[in-house]
Amino acid sequence: MGFLEKLKPLPRWKNADPAIRLEAVRELDEPLALASLAESDPEAKVRRAAVSRVDDVDVLSRIAGHEADEETRDRAADKLMAYAMDAATAESIALMAVRGLTDTRRLASVAKGAPPAARTEALARVTDEHALASIARNAKDEGTARAALDRLAQHDDILSVALSGDHRDVALAAFEKLVGTGAPDVALLTMIETRTQQKPVAKRARAILQEIEAAEAARRAAEEARQRDRQLRCEAVERLASETDCTRAEQDLSRFAEEWHALGESGELAARFTRACDAAGSAIASRRRDAEEAAERARVRAEALATRDALCARVETLDGDDALEQLGAIEEEWRSLLPLVGNGPEADRLAERFAEAAAACRKRRELGTMLAKTRATLQAQVLDAEALPSLTDGTAALARWQTLAREARGLTAVLSAAGRPAADLEAQLDAVQAIFQAREQHAIEAAAKAQQDVIQRLQRLAERAQRTADADTITLREGERLLKDMRQIIDDVSRSSEAREAGALVGRLRTLQEQIAPRVRELREMEEWRRFANAQAQEQLIIQAETLLATLAKDDLEGRESDLAAAARTLRALHTKWRDAAEAPRDQAQRLWDRFRTSTDLIRGRCETYFKKLREEHVANQQKKLAIVEEAEALAASTEWTRAAARFEQLQNDWRASGPASRDEGRDLAQRFRTAGNKFFLRRREEVTARKKMWAENFAKKEALCVRAETLAESTEWDTASSELKRLQNEWKTIGPVRRAQSETIWARFRAAADTFFERYHNRHQIALATKLVEREALVVDVENLIAAETLPDGLVDRVQQIRTTWNRSVPIPMSEMKTLADRWQAALVAVVNKWPEAFAGSDLDPAAVEQRMKKLLSRVEALLANQVDTAKPGVSPTEMLAAKLRSAFASNAMGGALTDESKWKAAADVVKETQASWQRLPPVTGETGRKLDARFHDVCRRVLDQARRHTSAKRTGQPTAAAV
Repeated sequence: MGFLEKLKPLPRWKNADPAIRLEAVRELDEPLALASLAESDPEAKVRRAAVSRVDDVDVLSRIAGHEADEETRDRAADKLMAYAMDAATAESIALMAVRGLTDTRRLASVAKGAPPAARTEALARVTDEHALASIARNAKDEGTARAALDRLAQHDDILSVALSGDHRDVALAAFEKLVGTGAPDVALLTMIETRTQQKPVAKRARAILQEIEAAEAARRAAEEARQRDRQLRCEAVERLASETDCTRAEQDLSRFAEEWHALGESGELAARFTRACDAAGSAIASRRRDAEEAAERARVRAEALATRDALCARVETLDGDDALEQLGAIEEEWRSLLPLVGNGPEADRLAERFAEAAAACRKRRELGTMLAKTRATLQAQVLDAEALPSLTDGTAALARWQTLAREARGLTAVLSAAGRPAADLEAQLDAVQAIFQAREQHAIEAAAKAQQDVIQRLQRLAERAQRTADADTITLREGERLLKDMRQIIDDVSRSSEAREAGALVGRLRTLQEQIAPRVRELREMEEWRRFANAQAQEQLIIQAETLLATLAKDDLEGRESDLAAAARTLRALHTKWRDAAEAPRDQAQRLWDRFRTSTDLIRGRCETYFKKLREEHVANQQKKLAIVEEAEALAASTEWTRAAARFEQLQNDWRASGPASRDEGRDLAQRFRTAGNKFFLRRREEVTARKKMWAENFAKKEALCVRAETLAESTEWDTASSELKRLQNEWKTIGPVRRAQSETIWARFRAAADTFFERYHNRHQIALATKLVEREALVVDVENLIAAETLPDGLVDRVQQIRTTWNRSVPIPMSEMKTLADRWQAALVAVVNKWPEAFAGSDLDPAAVEQRMKKLLSRVEALLANQVDTAKPGVSPTEMLAAKLRSAFASNAMGGALTDESKWKAAADVVKETQASWQRLPPVTGETGRKLDARFHDVCRRVLDQARRHTSAKRTGQPTAAAV
């Protein structure tokens, strides 16, 4: 530090005197100095004052966390909480402010009412269960309240949210959390139903209680139903003793036993059920034994009948060569059977059936031999028929088939009549018949199709020939091909069987052939002349090629450099002209072409160096174009629209300057370059369209905000309008950009509206005061207008009383602004009363009545001062003491009972203030009497208030009052 620096006086905020530093804090505007004082000044008062002026959130956070003085910490914490709670505070600042808070109470307050980011941070830092419960109950944001509830674990805290939560859904969630932790507690549910502040919670608790009651009623009803079911089961089992169906009775008994077990035991009914089960079991066993014996007798008879029935069935089904031998064995077995017990109609019927079956078996054996021979014959015929489709002679095969088919059908009829149908052989015959039928149908269809095809060919060729005959010009090739086709189809039709059906079409073709043939001959003659002319042209082209070749050879001999580029162009032109005159007379065409090709091949060989150079240039140009294409394809996906568009224009210029490339590669590269450019400019057009749409939408939103802000700019609902304008400002920040040409204009419009309102907001007290002054001045003008009247106005007294009542009830105005207007008011009232005193006689504005009310109010205040006599003062007579006590008692009675010395003076001060307000509402009284009464009133009021202040300050400082001494 330099010498001059040492001579400079220290700033006041660095002075050693705390009082000077305290005064300096109020004038200091340097944030760093204020922060230094707030954090490190040794005097707590200075730190408190500095904290009140510090706005740095970091500094306030450090003070709130580490300051030793509790009040200083509280002030810093209060400012941090104010930052966190203010919706206009930036989100980052609000979050820093929340992180600087450490006490649970303030964090809970922030979580309850701060903007979203701040309250989320505050809620995350709250760990105390009771604080979380308070947030869940009283947070303004329902989501915050729900998040706090989710973190609660204590039963009582959750219960408090369910009982007194501000948000219906949160309270309901708390209730569900309570009842979901275990079995329903009826007492708890009843208490919640009666005490909760949220109707949905009460309704839900009432519903659960009703469910519990319904469950209990259902349980009782179920028990009664089970008892009835037991009674019914006992009766049902008792009835089973008389049941004749043993199986059904056993099933019912088992079922009833299972159902009884499911119903449970039940005293006397259980014993009854057991007895009934035993009785039913015994009856069922007895009936089952009787049934088994009868069944055994029936079984033996049934087996005997079944044996005889089986032998009858065997005889009825006997077949084959050994049928007679089997029949003998079966008859022997029949004779060996024991006679039936109790012969009856069944035994006789079976005996008759056996005899009839044996006779039928012998007859079937004789018929079977004959039918076997018939089937063998039929089988041989079927085999012959199956071999017929493979014969090459279709006509002979068809005749043989017709003969075999008649014979085979006769044999199948015999077999069918005898009950031995040969279905398999009939199926084989049907298959052969289907083959011959298909062949016949195919032949018919083929013939029809061939005929139709010939007719269609004739029709198409006739139409083609007609078009050619009607055409003005035709080509030689077309005419010759048409005549050839016509000759061929006419010959084909003449040799076929369709000639009769197609006769008309063939005649038409012959007529058209006669019309077209002369034109074709003319064209053939013209073609020969053209070929002859082409031969002359080819001779000229050959001479030009040989001349060019000779020129090139001469240049080589003489050592001159040939113009290979011109030679290449000439060669290309010669080939082009040769293609135009390529058709020459057939006897000369090959010779001319060989001469031309030999010369042009030699020319091409001499120009090969030029062609090689040209190919190299094409390759180089192709590389340039490829680089341009690759860059264009990379730029096609770019979003830097301006730079990329400028680069595309430059690439297009480079492309035009890059020169030609080979045909195929150049065409492919050109296509790729166009595709890349189209892709980029299409994307840019879509982006510009989307951006314009977004700008228009954002402009509409901002314009709506401007309209609303301009409406609010003239509002006098200050708090509501201020909050809404701040909300509009925050909403403005969330809206995206608009067109650059409109951005400043729309922003200036919005800012002008906001500035207009906030300028009026900062001067709202002056505006309100001006409005009040205008209202008061209007009242004064009304009275002054009454004074200016020449005659007594109608209803003067009522009118003045109404104006005076309005004046007294108006909102108070500071005296500094009101003095002149109040003087005009007093003067106007006095003037109107003095102008028409007789009109105001007996009214509230009558000077005599006003004077009496003034004296009454004065006496009331003077009595307060007279009652306060110092009874402890030496020399006070007993009579004075008694009078003072009586006055004090009367005053205390008037002011609410026995009071302490301090409370007496406080009550006296309240009475004085009330009396002063009544005095102010009195109409003015002119003259010496009024002035004296006014002076006395103000003097005595001052004295009473001075006494009240002295007693109050003495009580506060602990010093005794004069009366106590």
